[in-house]
Amino acid sequence: MSIFNGKYLAIILAGLFLLSGASQSMARDNPGNPHSNLLEQLEVLNTEYPGQTAFLHTDKQEYMAGEIIWVKAYLVNATTLKPDTMSTNFYVELIDTQDGIAEVMLFRLENGMAHGDIYLPDSLSEGNYQLRAYTDWMRNFGDEFFFTKDIYVYNPIEENFIKSWDIIKNRWFNFSLGRQQGNMQFAFFPEGGNLIAGKENRVAFKSANKLGAGVEATGELVDDNGNQVLEFSTFHNGMGSFSFTPEEGRRYRANIRYSNGDTDRVRLPASLPRGYLLSADVSDEAVEVKIRTNMDSESLPQADEVFLIAQTRGEAHFAEHITLDDGMKDISIPAGHFPTGICQLKLFDAAGQPIAERLVFVNHDDIAEASLGNISTTPVESVDGESREGLSFDIQLPDGASDGSYSLAVIDTDEESPDYAANIASELLIFGDLSYKTKDPGYYLSEPDGDPARALDLVMMTHGWKRFDWEAIAAGEFPEIRHEFPSGITISGKMSPRSSGRDTGITDLELAVISEEETVEIYETTTDREGKFEFETIEHEGMFTAEIRPDDRYERRIMDISLETREFKDLEFKRNFFTRPRQVTSKGEDWERVSRPETVLSKRQMTQAKTEPLSMFGEPNQVIYFEDIRDQYSHIMDVLRTRVRGLRVVGGEIILRGPSSIYFSNEPVFMVDEMAVDRGAFLNISVDDVDRLAVITGANAAILGSRGANGALLLYTRRSDQMRRPSYEYLMVGFHEPAETFESMIDTSLYRETGMNRTLFWEPVLEPNENGEANVSFPVDEYVRNVRVIVQGIDKNGRITFSELPVGNDLLP
Repeated sequence: MSIFNGKYLAIILAGLFLLSGASQSMARDNPGNPHSNLLEQLEVLNTEYPGQTAFLHTDKQEYMAGEIIWVKAYLVNATTLKPDTMSTNFYVELIDTQDGIAEVMLFRLENGMAHGDIYLPDSLSEGNYQLRAYTDWMRNFGDEFFFTKDIYVYNPIEENFIKSWDIIKNRWFNFSLGRQQGNMQFAFFPEGGNLIAGKENRVAFKSANKLGAGVEATGELVDDNGNQVLEFSTFHNGMGSFSFTPEEGRRYRANIRYSNGDTDRVRLPASLPRGYLLSADVSDEAVEVKIRTNMDSESLPQADEVFLIAQTRGEAHFAEHITLDDGMKDISIPAGHFPTGICQLKLFDAAGQPIAERLVFVNHDDIAEASLGNISTTPVESVDGESREGLSFDIQLPDGASDGSYSLAVIDTDEESPDYAANIASELLIFGDLSYKTKDPGYYLSEPDGDPARALDLVMMTHGWKRFDWEAIAAGEFPEIRHEFPSGITISGKMSPRSSGRDTGITDLELAVISEEETVEIYETTTDREGKFEFETIEHEGMFTAEIRPDDRYERRIMDISLETREFKDLEFKRNFFTRPRQVTSKGEDWERVSRPETVLSKRQMTQAKTEPLSMFGEPNQVIYFEDIRDQYSHIMDVLRTRVRGLRVVGGEIILRGPSSIYFSNEPVFMVDEMAVDRGAFLNISVDDVDRLAVITGANAAILGSRGANGALLLYTRRSDQMRRPSYEYLMVGFHEPAETFESMIDTSLYRETGMNRTLFWEPVLEPNENGEANVSFPVDEYVRNVRVIVQGIDKNGRITFSELPVGNDLLP
């Protein structure tokens, strides 16, 4: 059964990825053998389960609370690297260290591209955050290959309002983080996967702390008699390698000394008396492969028969049956067979079982670059309309730039040299396929400074291929498809009678999508007999009200409508080398005590008549009586901010439980006298008219169904009328509306005090002329330090562009 509907089948067929000539020939000549089956199944994986790779270009990696994260999203086919044309919905989440979502947005992709902005409120806690991005289709393959990026947010005023409990949590976080930074680990990675007795083996190793940060180390290899075999040391980022010939029956260990003075003893894997050795070296001309075995072909007749597949990003570019000669074979595969990227060499025995693996990186130096010209100072009109001194220059993009999409960030930084941060090339060509984070990922594709090619080969030796599993492919086991390619927003749910358990029956439903400007779009659908319904392809940006209207014949019959929401479960902030200690560990000099949100006078509750119902929706988690506080507040929002336990205002939204859904507003249900109202009507109620505020969260909100996923705030007025019928209106969030122009919102002095980078200019859609040139100009000030221009993008054929270009200080105003 096909996993695609007709709309997408044509797209899939148009993008079939064919095997190389050698692979096709072998598959035709040997139908039914286990090796041709491997190639056939690999083709099925590529054609019916195409992978996607996402990348977010952000203007920088460190921010100040109150700033905006400027984002350009790129989504490509994981095999061809061509911009994806199948997905429309693109999710971007901001995750905090408490394993919660601080922000969630839905971007609308057009030909694999989107851009937007994520506001960081000035009340956001200082600390570590992670951006996570993915599509519905990517969810079929697990979250291992979702795009993630670490950022750090400073908040210089948090020390003046931080709570004592948060100070304790920050100190504990720093303590546990320090322990992870100080605890060392060491691992060996024999080339090909196993140590083979009696053959020269190359062994890579990795020295790191518990956060994965590379740690320099030295060591000696000794045998089980205590004899020293060799000495070794790390080469780059805690990685290194050595070669030796293990003797059959002997065990080996390494005595390690880390750079912090700690020592360790680590055993090497036992050498195999029977096995295969797969090693490889890469040059500009060829991938040189060596296959060795210590097995006797006379006693094991098929020991000399093996099969080698070489694939890049899921497409086989070399496949050959190989007969070893005296237990060995050298093969030279022209490098031109492979595109730039990770090549997986996979060796199989005569029965089709995998026996060895080696990753190598083939680099044709074909990453396109941009250049700068005509750099000058010139008067520039700022956002406030005033003329200021500015910087202007031309950007020359590579040939064919008109068929691509490019983004530009101009950064003011303390650093005079590149920071080697992750970029579109390092992510799409290396680390997006490895699902691995490392320090300075941009270094491995940089101009020669040290030996980046050797360092990258150590990355290849210390990691395995994770995009798919060969054994599962051979068995015909493919991912279960639960999410396809929704176009627009889908609102689904179930309508059922409130007073009986019988089915609703087939009926017509109407959905009115009401914008904040009060424009209305109408959608129609029909339920099934159980009352289940679905409204599809809703295209709407920003906040809107969704009003569901049942058929007229249900006017006198009270119905419940529950909407399906996507819950965010099992989120985990994964600490790594980028994770930093939290800075706010004590109260500031200007700290002032504020009323604790949980402050609720108990006097009123103690005298509350038992017969007075607090809420028809059950027992509230908190009740605030306005008789006790009415003279202290002039606005409902003031009461919410200071009196409601756990309430936050994030990105302009009132949040009780943390973001829980992508389509829906993350705000609670707002009710006045148990009738659903919009946020504006709720906040505009006069404090003088309110009797009490009930707060419902957690399990208590279940009675509200999907509407209560984010909790509920219920105002009861002095003229309460509880006879009104419930409303089928929901406040929802559509596609993200990107800001039209870049604007910096932070006082320059704060950047100078912290030494952090400052974004001078951001352009997510760089539009060159017919000659591939684009002119950029923007205001600057006297505090500019070092200016770096970062250009990233990709064209319709999957050609990557990345450049980080300095602007000489002598050219600055």
